[in-house]
Amino acid sequence: MPTLHVRVGRYPLLLELCRAINELRQDQLWVAPQERNYPPALLNLIRNRGLRSNVYRYWGSLFLKDMLAVETGPEVKLLKRILSGFAENKDRGIMAEYEDYLAVQAEAIKDYLAPLIQRYKMAEVIELKLYPLSTMPPPQLGRFGASLSKATSTSIHLAFGAPPLDLWNDFNLTVSFFARGAMHYLVKEWLLVHAGEYGEIKEGLKPHLINLVSAIILIEVDTFFSSNLEFIFHEEDRLIYQWALAQYNGGKVGFGDHLIDYIRSLNANWPPPHLGEVQQETPMTVVHTIQKRIQVAIQDQCGLLANTQWIGDYYDIVDPSAQRESERTRAFVVLPWSSAEAEAVCSRHQIRDADDGAAVEYDHETGLRRFDTTRTLCLLIDHQPGEPWQFVLLCPAGRSESGYCIETSVLSQIHTSIAFVDSTSGRRVL
Repeated sequence: MPTLHVRVGRYPLLLELCRAINELRQDQLWVAPQERNYPPALLNLIRNRGLRSNVYRYWGSLFLKDMLAVETGPEVKLLKRILSGFAENKDRGIMAEYEDYLAVQAEAIKDYLAPLIQRYKMAEVIELKLYPLSTMPPPQLGRFGASLSKATSTSIHLAFGAPPLDLWNDFNLTVSFFARGAMHYLVKEWLLVHAGEYGEIKEGLKPHLINLVSAIILIEVDTFFSSNLEFIFHEEDRLIYQWALAQYNGGKVGFGDHLIDYIRSLNANWPPPHLGEVQQETPMTVVHTIQKRIQVAIQDQCGLLANTQWIGDYYDIVDPSAQRESERTRAFVVLPWSSAEAEAVCSRHQIRDADDGAAVEYDHETGLRRFDTTRTLCLLIDHQPGEPWQFVLLCPAGRSESGYCIETSVLSQIHTSIAFVDSTSGRRVL
C-alpha cells in the first residue's frame, strides 16, 4: 500500500506572478492585493504570451513544473529573477486562513484517495500538495496542476483560485474536488509508465484515456459517481464515454492489470460506431464551441455590453462584416429580453413569459424554473431553420454601470446549450 501525504503550501513567486498578471488584465479578484509597481521587463514578458484567461494557466504550469525540477526554460529563469525581490516579506494574510482550513481537510482527502490507489504499484510515496491562490479571478480561473513520477515517489501539485472560506462549498472546493484532481494526475503518470503494455494508441483516443480510466476507478469505489455520471462526463463527449463504459467488464477495484486489458479493448475497437453523428455543425454545448476555437462577430445594437474581454478570452472576436466571409465565424447576438427578436428566440427554446410579465419560465429537468428578467442573463446556442447556429445573450433592457458579462471561468464550464446567469455577479444560476 503506497504512503500518501497531503500537504498545503505556499509558493511566493507563483502568488506574485498572478498579481502581476492581474495588474495587466484587471480581473476582479476574491481578495484585493496591495498595489505593486512591477518592472516593465516583467509586464512585457507576460504580455508576449497574450492576456487571455489561459495566461494564468500557461505561466502557472511552468512555475509548478519548475518546482518539480522539470522546467528550466529561460523564460522561467528570467521570471524568477525579476520576481524574487517582490516575494520577500509578504504578509500571509488571508492565505494563512486558507492553509489552516485545508490542513484540517487533509485527513479527509487521504481517506477518500486511499481506496482509489490501493493497487497503485508505480510509487511507494505519493505526495499531493495544494496551493490556494486568492490572486486569481473567481471562481477557479487558471486552475493548473503538474505531476512528476520518480523511481519511488510521485508528486502532484494543484493550484486553484480560492474564494472566501464561506464560499468554498458553493464553488465545489470540496474533498471530492481535490481528490479527483489528484486522481487525474495519478492516472496520467500510470498511463505513461505502462505505455509499453498496451501499445500505440490510435489517433483520437489518447485525449480521452486519462478521463476514462479515472472515471472507471471513481465509479468502482464511489457510489456517488456510480449514480451521477453526469458529474464526470461533458455533454459533447457523452457518446464516447457511454461506448467506453460498455467496453468495460467491471468488478475490480483500483489500478491493476484489468485496466491494461480495458485500454487494449478500447484501442482495438476505436473509434466507436456512430461517432460521426455527434460531430455535427450544430454544437450541443458552449464548451464544445470553445474547444473548436470559434470566431464570433458581436451584434449589440442596444449597447448592453461595456466589456467584451470575457468573450475574447475564449473566442476570436472579428468585425461583423466578416461574418459571411468565413465558415468559422458565428454571430454573437446580444438582445434585451423585451425585444421581438428575443421573443422569437425564447419561443424556439421553450422559454415563456410568466403570467405577471416580470419574469420568464423555463421547463428544466429538475422542474419549472422562474427567472426575473431584470436580474438574469440567458446564454444559449440558437439554430433557426436554414441558418447556421449562433450565440444569443438575453439581457435586462437597461445596461448596468459596468455592462453585462458572464464570468469567463463560468463560461468555460457550461456543458449545456443553454444557461441562466445572475446579471450582477456573472455567476451561473442554472
